[in-house]
Amino acid sequence: MEVDSRRIAEDYARVWDVTAPDGLADGLFSQEVVDHNLQPGQGPGLAGIKQVIGLYHAVFPDLTLRCDDVVASGDKVAVRWTATGTHEGDQLGVPPSHRKVTLTGIDIVRVADGRIVERWGEANGLEMMQQIAPQ
Repeated sequence: MEVDSRRIAEDYARVWDVTAPDGLADGLFSQEVVDHNLQPGQGPGLAGIKQVIGLYHAVFPDLTLRCDDVVASGDKVAVRWTATGTHEGDQLGVPPSHRKVTLTGIDIVRVADGRIVERWGEANGLEMMQQIAPQ
């Protein structure tokens, strides 16, 4: 089955956005998706992915994500993305700074039967922490 790389990448970026339609994650990820970049306290599978998305939305209630580049090979799709949001929640012990933050990253997902079954992600956390740290 041919992977629709562009659709997967765009939906993957959009699922993290606060304006994502309800149910997008359910149609995009397998129930048993394996996240290779677990956050502290993150549960397994789709429920764990939704948990992390919810945490980001709590910290950045206006979070938006843009899909900048897509590279696909076989069953894997790499997505280079840019996120922006206003820091309104506690982030790693840093109280809300009310500052607009930009974060960049690259995620790779593996697709089987039209759904994401594995995820690896790298984001520039230092870039984000420098933006929200008290001056």
